[in-house]
Amino acid sequence: MTEKLHSGHRERLRQRLMTYGADALCEHELLELILFYALPRINTNELAHALINEFGTISAILSASVDELTRVRGVGVPTAEFLRVIGELCSEYETLAPEYDRLPDIDSLCSYFLGYFAGGADGLCLIVCLSEDLGITGRVSFTSHCLMSSGAEMRRIASALLRNGTLRIALGISHPERPPVPDDEDYALLRSMSEKLGAIGISVADCVICGSEQAFSMKRSGAFSFGR
Repeated sequence: MTEKLHSGHRERLRQRLMTYGADALCEHELLELILFYALPRINTNELAHALINEFGTISAILSASVDELTRVRGVGVPTAEFLRVIGELCSEYETLAPEYDRLPDIDSLCSYFLGYFAGGADGLCLIVCLSEDLGITGRVSFTSHCLMSSGAEMRRIASALLRNGTLRIALGISHPERPPVPDDEDYALLRSMSEKLGAIGISVADCVICGSEQAFSMKRSGAFSFGR
């Protein structure tokens, strides 16, 4: 019975990943899914949480050495080497990936989010890190459900932004099945993010709601107060 439950859970995670991409999974779920392929007969949920508790983020896990990884109970050498291979592949991809463009105005920001969210699921969110000249220096994706239900998700996002040296961001929220009008949950998410990131010196330049192939800029509309 337990094995069937684990199998069903794994299949649901796989389907979410294949249908909506990694953005539809919380960090521990994505790590759990990665570990499925190294440990196909073991419930990897507890191990995923243990690794995140030890290292803090998936990025730190994939950057850790085999010796560091095997200090976590349940991680053997083959599993540690598997995670290291994935970490090396990620590093190689980042090296070869093209640099992001600049987003000099609200129209270009809206177009960028519309392109990113095309075909995505409801509640997908993207933070775009902006330099002083409005170049994109990084991205952090998550789901609104994960952020509002888990303090760990906000800590993950803040940690990633601080490591990147980010001082200003733009936030995009996807609602593909309805007009791009912010609802109470969008306001609550933006307010929470503005307060928490503002406390560590990171400002929100704009929040763009995408839906029905249209984009709504809260800054342009005056629907939310943004710093200059």
